[in-house]
Amino acid sequence: MRRLIAFLALRCPHCFHGKLFSGLWQMHEHCPVCHIKYEREQGYFMNAIFFGYILGFLAILPLNVLLYIREAPPIWFLIGTLLSLILLSPLIFRYSRALWMHIDEMLDPRPDPLPPET
Repeated sequence: MRRLIAFLALRCPHCFHGKLFSGLWQMHEHCPVCHIKYEREQGYFMNAIFFGYILGFLAILPLNVLLYIREAPPIWFLIGTLLSLILLSPLIFRYSRALWMHIDEMLDPRPDPLPPET
């Protein structure tokens, strides 16, 4: 349950407290609380693209089902899909990365890092 809450709040997959993002599109390089490095290796977030596709599909599905039931013209499907994806892209980006990081941490937990030297 703690992991689900941390995922929904976009928190660190290791300690569940540190914020993942410092801006709309910018991620922290390390957790501000436990100092774990988020990107394990170069290309680490390539798997998050797969989750982004799934989340994008789930985001446009309700609108497209509604348009289909109302027998809307095909142009409305295109407009609705594009507007939905444009408006939801920051959320899709953030949650696809968070989902990948939490799944990866469950499958391959990392040891606690040493605190940074000051």
